[in-house]
Amino acid sequence: MAWWHYITGRNRLPSLPEPQPQAVTAAAAPVKEPRTELLRTTDMWQEEVWQYHDSLGEFRYATDWEAKMLSRVRLYAAKLEPGADEPVRAEAGTAVDLMTQVAGGPAGQAQIMDGLGTQLAVPGEGYIIVENIDGVERWSVRSIDEVRAGRGGYEVIDENSPTSGYNWRPLSRDSLPPIRVWRPNKRYHHLADSPARAARSTMRELELVNRHITAQYLSRLASAGVWLVPDEIRFPVREEFADAEDPFMAEWIEIAAEAIRTPGTAAATVPIPIKVPGEYVDKIKHLDFTLKIDDKIIEKRESAIKRLATQLNIPPEVLLGMGDLNHWNAWAVDETSLKVNIAPDAEIICQAITTGYLQPRLRASGVQDWAQWVVWYDMSELTLRPDRSDQAIQLYDRMEIDGAALRRETGFDESDKPSDEDLREQALKVIIKTLPSGAPSALPLLTGQHIDTTDTDVNEPPRSGAPTAEPEQAPRDAPNGGEPPPEQQARQAAEAARQERLIQQAQALHAVRFSAGRPPELLHPPLCTQHAYSCPFTHAALKLHSAPRPRTSGVYEARLDAFGRFKIGQHAPLMDLRGFFTTTRSANGYAHSRS
Repeated sequence: MAWWHYITGRNRLPSLPEPQPQAVTAAAAPVKEPRTELLRTTDMWQEEVWQYHDSLGEFRYATDWEAKMLSRVRLYAAKLEPGADEPVRAEAGTAVDLMTQVAGGPAGQAQIMDGLGTQLAVPGEGYIIVENIDGVERWSVRSIDEVRAGRGGYEVIDENSPTSGYNWRPLSRDSLPPIRVWRPNKRYHHLADSPARAARSTMRELELVNRHITAQYLSRLASAGVWLVPDEIRFPVREEFADAEDPFMAEWIEIAAEAIRTPGTAAATVPIPIKVPGEYVDKIKHLDFTLKIDDKIIEKRESAIKRLATQLNIPPEVLLGMGDLNHWNAWAVDETSLKVNIAPDAEIICQAITTGYLQPRLRASGVQDWAQWVVWYDMSELTLRPDRSDQAIQLYDRMEIDGAALRRETGFDESDKPSDEDLREQALKVIIKTLPSGAPSALPLLTGQHIDTTDTDVNEPPRSGAPTAEPEQAPRDAPNGGEPPPEQQARQAAEAARQERLIQQAQALHAVRFSAGRPPELLHPPLCTQHAYSCPFTHAALKLHSAPRPRTSGVYEARLDAFGRFKIGQHAPLMDLRGFFTTTRSANGYAHSRS
């Protein structure tokens, strides 16, 4: 038995518990019986705002903006949970399957949301029509002028009606009752309301101003005024106009017509020389009957547009432009508009589809907790976020956020996360470029070619003239079943630990102190206490004394880029330097001094 039979009343379901109170409330109700009083007729104010929607460009643009914003809102099935701020989205189940099929998918849902956005913005109400034709649901949004009660059912205007008129057709037998969606009037709940209703006076003023400006332009095009010429004056004319009733006027009209036909030629710009007796010169006059363009009327139009922008359900910047906004407060305005302008309309639509579609279908399908399921919305496609990539990089360098947050704020996803092998390869490249003494050990790990080196003391700089150990030859017959000897294993383990420490040092945040009259000081974090000389920063900062100095003295952040080059970051006067130290060169080698 089809589910819609239960909804249309042809079969009755067993009595079920009454729905529990829901956190989502809005104005939406299915029209259960085809009674005329339940179907709204257009009020006078609704007819007027529909006319402005068709003729007033500013109002049309505002309503289209709201409708297009709503079309990017995505609907999904959610369940009411105690203590939750909003319904919890479900990932599977009957409700999810039903919402996936709404209006034929995301594209159809976008059209439904767009249509309902216009209905809520203009007359404040409309109908959702869900027809079942050959087992396929067809969704549409209809205005209150397109739905009426017929004989034993409902009728809608046929979408295949000729453009010059319309025909009514009955809804299919297995269709859902029309679902009325409306923004309730604050005084009479059953009546619809709209911001456009209170903005009618402003739209009337704007329309009158537009008509006045149009009339001024038309008056200038319709007539160029009257030219008064004394009857006693006789003008010389060309021979081809000599036989005309008024030869001079015939020649004048021909010259004007030629100037219109060839506007870019000299004929259109060179004045016409005429010789008349001096006593008649001051008697030739031109009377201009056209209306002058009034600068004040332009200001009145701008004032009306500003008033209209504050009266409609849109951010004023939509009509006034974003000229006074920068990147940051433009984002804030848009974020506010989503919560104040778009979210309330989305909730009205969600409640309409919940009570008129989802819950009846779940009830007919035998879902016991059908009353706890609702339709909810996702506005993530509309969310604009500020560019926080620079702050994310700085926080990552200070080890205050993880790599996932860094990738999110810089526009990358988790598929771009480097693997352990990628990190190892990158670290080895940094060591080879920044630490010459570590290159012989890092190269075989990077290339896979074995180069045996003698371990040196990394805590102290190499002494001048110190002998260099020759590489050991690998024994031909390794003992212990083919494993390297214990001494070689110990060296390999020590080398691996050393490489790990070098990687940590290269990634740790360092600092540089600039003081007047003194060379710059490289400040190491506590991680480098026992291994300051071998730190990659120590070798990368060898030429720091010759680098350009910043204008302001103090402490600056220091880091290594992907190629191991020393980079001075931003000024950090409040940087926590507890445990940081610097290395100074003395006669006995390197000495540590606390910062």
